[in-house]
Order: sequence, then structure tokens, then C-alpha cells
Amino acid sequence: MDHSSTRLIVNADDYGFSPGVSAGILYAHQNGILTSTTAMVNTEFSKQSLDEAKKYPNLGIGLHFVLDVGKPIASSVRSLTDHSGDFLKGKTLIESAKKQEVKEELKEQLELLYKWGVDVTHIDSHHHMHLHIPGALEAVMEVAEMYNLPIRSFSDTKLTGNVISSDFFYYDFYGEENVSSQYLLEIFSKLEPGISEVMCHPAFMDLKLRRCSSYHFTRIKELDVLVDSRIKDGLLEHAIELIHYGGLKNER
Repeated sequence: MDHSSTRLIVNADDYGFSPGVSAGILYAHQNGILTSTTAMVNTEFSKQSLDEAKKYPNLGIGLHFVLDVGKPIASSVRSLTDHSGDFLKGKTLIESAKKQEVKEELKEQLELLYKWGVDVTHIDSHHHMHLHIPGALEAVMEVAEMYNLPIRSFSDTKLTGNVISSDFFYYDFYGEENVSSQYLLEIFSKLEPGISEVMCHPAFMDLKLRRCSSYHFTRIKELDVLVDSRIKDGLLEHAIELIHYGGLKNER
């Protein structure tokens, strides 16, 4: 990889979670610095949201691998589900999940995204579950290598094989305290040469988001920051080039 320039991926998680979340992400891409998003494929809004996203060819779209919300795509992954067929959550999921079934579910979600005509750029996971479940990171790396896709990784994540990722990952542009233009500009000022990802969760409010996520009002604030003209000026000032994960797929 070319480490001489400072390149930045601004990725919004949760695309397809609700109409307001998807619309907020597209707005932040169209009017702000957002370059990339990761889509949930197991919600009632997934396909319609992805059809809408196709109007924005410069938006990188990856898979937001879901293991703990809603129902799986694969038909028989019993170690991941309860008696109603819904995903298990938290400690119960972590103790029950089998690596092979995590891998099977990941492939099914990925194949659905391809089937819907998305040129998938990379993989990350909802609530970072692939880093909490024993064996899940290995499953994700094996599938990523099979499909030649980069994955999101924390700086101390040990990656094996030919799997690629960003050099640096900033996950703390999140929560009432850290969501501000000032905080994002501080991140810009300390970016090093190489490829960094900043994770974000912009949205417009809707009933689904209000009812089903404890993280809701701050998402609107995130959206405000991502379209702030001072943020665009900050990128120029620090000579930061915006990219998405699609540019990494052919780099080794």
C-alpha cells in the first residue's frame, strides 16, 4: 500500500436500519464528507434502501454483518438463534455461537448483497460482534479472503492471510460528548500517513429509530457535524484525501 499520503474513509454503520437512518447517511454523503456505508441486509427496509443508494455511484457500500438483531438469512444456524428464530443477544449469543454457523450466515448475508446488485467494498459488523464471539473473527477473515474483501479492524486486531484493512480506526466519534465539529477536527489533526477509518452513525429521526435504538438523538447531531463546512475546510488544511474501501481491494 502507498503509505505516503493521508487517506480517510468516513463510514456510516447501520444503512437500512430504518428509512431515517438510510436517508441521513445518503444526505451526509451528498452534502458532507461521508464516503462509505455498511448495510444491514436483514431488515424490512434493506432492499429498498439499497435501491436508493445506487443513485450515488461514489458511495462505497459494504456489509454490516448482523448477528444480534432480527432474524438470520441462513436457514439453519441454530447456535445463533432462540426458539422463535430470532438472533440471540449478548452473553447468550457469545456462549452459544459456533464458528461454522457464523461463517455460513456471513456468506448468506454477503451473497444477498451481491444478488441485490451491490459492488461490495468491505465487511464490518453490528456492535462489533465479530470481535466478541470466539472464532468469529477467524470466520470473517476466511470469508473476506475468499471474496477478496477488506475488513474493518481495530488497531490491535491480529489479521492473518491476505486480509486487508485500514491502518488506523477511530471509533470514538460517538456519544454526546465526542460528537462535535471540534472533536472531528482534532482527529484530522492527528491522522498519520496511511489509511484511516472514522466510524459514524448519522441519521434523520423516525419512529423505528426512536423505538428500536438507544442511540438516536445524537445521530442527528452527527449528521450536522458531517455536513459542516468547517469539516471540509479541515480536510483541505491537513491535505486529507477522502476514499472508500473499494480502493483497497486491489492493493496489497
